[in-house]
Amino acid sequence: MKDKQGLTLVELMIVLFLSMLLMAAVYMTYQLQHTSGQVQFQVAATQQDLRAVMEIIATDIQHAGLDPRPSQNIQGIDINDCGLNNLHMRMDLNSDGLANTANEDISYRLDNAGNLLRVDNSPGVGVTQVIANNVTILNFTYEDRQTDGTRNLIGPAGPASAYDNSTLTSAQADAVRFVEVTIRMQTDRTDPTTGQRIMRELKRTICRRNGIL
Repeated sequence: MKDKQGLTLVELMIVLFLSMLLMAAVYMTYQLQHTSGQVQFQVAATQQDLRAVMEIIATDIQHAGLDPRPSQNIQGIDINDCGLNNLHMRMDLNSDGLANTANEDISYRLDNAGNLLRVDNSPGVGVTQVIANNVTILNFTYEDRQTDGTRNLIGPAGPASAYDNSTLTSAQADAVRFVEVTIRMQTDRTDPTTGQRIMRELKRTICRRNGIL
């Protein structure tokens, strides 16, 4: 208590140096946690987008071929325009559940910029919506349902003997009972650690509810 000499210059420099080391460690820890949080946010957003897009496509597939009028028959899965990378469907139902006088015409495809497009070519509509960005893969495979409950691949994704063209024929379109949809999407930003965008993929098999049984 009686020592009034205080800190020497050497002691003060040591204290400053240790303080700087401590602050640097705290800053590096914050940066690491911040970067990790940003990456996890990007991944979570991508996964959420995948689930939302899949729900939209699934709803349209389930409605394909729907017509509340018993005397009518809607093809549902369109012929000569459904393949591995595009899906074209028709139905006859308004958003209010009432029958239309003309078919609702919906198709899905991927453009060269990685945008997943939902095209509504229904009479009087003609709207193209971008429902997802940064999509790298959009695939559709088609399956039938045998009497014993088994399923076989048909159309463009099936065995070579099952098809001649790159799109479904009329007989193949009639036989489609399940559509397997595969979507792969990448994050908006790159991972600072790897310098690459993170990929996430979602695959779902959707059962048609309508059409010729």
